[in-house]
Amino acid sequence: MNSRLMLALVAMLAPVALSAQSNEDLQKQIEGLKQQIKAIEEKANAAKEVDERLVKAETKLAGMNISWGGDLRTRFDGAQEHFKPYNQFMGFANNPGYTLAGFNPANPYTYPFMPMTQPIGAQDLTNSVQWSTRLRLNMGMTINEDAKIMGRLVMYKIHGGADVPTFNGTPNTISTSFTAGQTPATDALLVERASLVYHFPAVASILSIGRQNTSDGPPFEVREGSERNATPQALAVNATIDGIGWKFELEKLGFPEGTLLGFCYGVGYESGFGGGGAVKQNQTIVGMNFTGFNGTNPSVISPVVGTIGPLKDTTVLGVMYDMPLLFQLGESVQSANLYLGYNRLGNMTDIPFGNTINFPIPGQTPSAQYVTATANLGDMDQMTATWKHKIGDTFTYFVSGGYLKSHPNGQVSQYGAYWTMPAGLGGNTIQVTGFGGLMGDPNKSETATAYYAGMRYDPTSTFGVGVEFNHGSPRWWTYTPATGEYTDKLGARGDVWEGYIHWRFARNAALRLGYIDYKYTTAMSGWQIGPSPMSGSWEAANDLSKNPTLQYGYPATVKNYYASIEVKF
Repeated sequence: MNSRLMLALVAMLAPVALSAQSNEDLQKQIEGLKQQIKAIEEKANAAKEVDERLVKAETKLAGMNISWGGDLRTRFDGAQEHFKPYNQFMGFANNPGYTLAGFNPANPYTYPFMPMTQPIGAQDLTNSVQWSTRLRLNMGMTINEDAKIMGRLVMYKIHGGADVPTFNGTPNTISTSFTAGQTPATDALLVERASLVYHFPAVASILSIGRQNTSDGPPFEVREGSERNATPQALAVNATIDGIGWKFELEKLGFPEGTLLGFCYGVGYESGFGGGGAVKQNQTIVGMNFTGFNGTNPSVISPVVGTIGPLKDTTVLGVMYDMPLLFQLGESVQSANLYLGYNRLGNMTDIPFGNTINFPIPGQTPSAQYVTATANLGDMDQMTATWKHKIGDTFTYFVSGGYLKSHPNGQVSQYGAYWTMPAGLGGNTIQVTGFGGLMGDPNKSETATAYYAGMRYDPTSTFGVGVEFNHGSPRWWTYTPATGEYTDKLGARGDVWEGYIHWRFARNAALRLGYIDYKYTTAMSGWQIGPSPMSGSWEAANDLSKNPTLQYGYPATVKNYYASIEVKF
C-alpha cells in the first residue's frame, strides 16, 4: 500500500519536475524516490514478520496454558457367582379357587389371579477371564488468577463387551448420563467432568458451574493411594451430576485452615427434555395383560400402554462440611479429615432412563429398547459422615457411615404385570406386580443404613497393602451405579470384604492385585425401588435365603479376584 502511494506521488510531481529541471536532475530524483520506496517496503515486511511471530507466540502460550494429565488402567477380572434357589416370576394365571363372594382385598390368595412361578435351583456361574481398559484424560486451564476450567474425559470399555449391555436386574446395566465413565460402555470418550471454577477472594468462596467433581470421592483416595478426587463422599454419591456448587472458606472465622462449608444443586432427571415433560402426559408400553392366561395360551397376553406423567424434574440439593486437622501426638505428625454431608433428593423417579436389552416387560421379546422414567415416587433424605486419619507417612484408616429416610408419595413404577379385574370388581386393568414404590413401600416412610471402613499400610514409599469392609441394610441404596469394580460394592445389601496390594514399580506405573468377597442378604441391591409383596414383610419377600419370588435372579455371593496395571501421566 505504501509503495502505491509513493508511485502516485511520483506521477503527480513528474510534470513539475520536467518543466523545472533537466533530465539528469529528474533521473537523480527518481532514483532517490526508489530508494525511499525500497526502505518503506523493508520496514513493512519487518513489521509483518514481527506480527507473525507474535501470533505464533500467543498461540503457543495459550497451548501451554492448558495442562493435560491422566491415567490408563488395564484390568483383568475373574469371578464366581453363586445363586441360591429362588422362584422365577413368570406372570399371573387365573385362580381356580376364586369366587366373587369369597374375594377379600386383604387376602391376596382370594384374588382372581395367582402368580405363576418356576422353581430355579442353586446355580454357580463363572466368568474366569474379563479384560477392561479405562483411559481418563484430565484437563485444566487457567483463565486468570481467580478463574479456571477443569474437565475429565473417560473411555471405559470391556474387551469384547456390548455397547448396550443386556439388562440383568442391576441398574448399572442401563446406559445413562449418571454412569458416564463410571460403568463399562463404549470406546468413545465421555465427558465425566467439565466445570468453570471461580474464586471470590473478597467473600472467601468458590463457585463451580457445570458437570461437577462427583465421582471417586473420599475415602476412595486411600485405596487409590492418591489425593482427594471429588467433593461428595463415596458412600453418598459416585455418579456424574450436572449442577452448581458454592463453597465458603471458613478459615477467617477461626476454623482450621482448609475448612469448607458448601452448598450444591443438581438435576438428576430433566423431565422437559426428551423425558415426557414436553407434553402433560405421554404413553409407552409398560407391561403385559395376562387376562385369561392359564399357562398354555400365550396368544391372549397383550401389551399394556401406560400413561407417563405429568413428570417433574428430579433434583439434588446438598450441603457439605469438610474440616482438615493437623496435629502431633508424641513424635508422630498426625493429619485427619472430617467430612459431613446431607442430600435432599427431590421427586425421585422409578428407573434410570437410557438404552438396554431385555428390559423386564413380561412377555415381550427381548430387544434393544429405550426405557424412561414413568412416575415421580417421592423424596429422600441422605446423610453421610466420614472420618479419615493418617498416622505419619505409613498408616491411614477411615470410617464412613450413611443413613437414608424416604418420603414416598403413593406412586409406583408403571413397569410390571397387569390384570383386568372381573366386571364385579370394576373391570379395570390394575397393576399387580412391578418395580414398586420408593424403597419398596409407596405409602410408608422407610429407613436404611450402611457403614464403610478400611485401612492402608505403606511400609515403603512404593508399596502398600490395604483391607476394606462395607455393610448395607436390606433397603440400603446409594447414588453409586459403579465404582470401577467388577460390580458395585458400596450399594450392596449385605457384607463386602476387599483386600489388595499396591506396588509402584516405576515412577508413574503401578501393579494392583486384589480380591473382593460379596455376600448379599437381600435382592435388588442398587435399586431405590422395589415391588410390594403380596403377603408378609418386604424384607422377608426379598431375603435371598428364603427362596424368594423374583423377576431376576440376584447372586447370594460373588468372589472377584483382579489384577491391574495403572499408569499416570
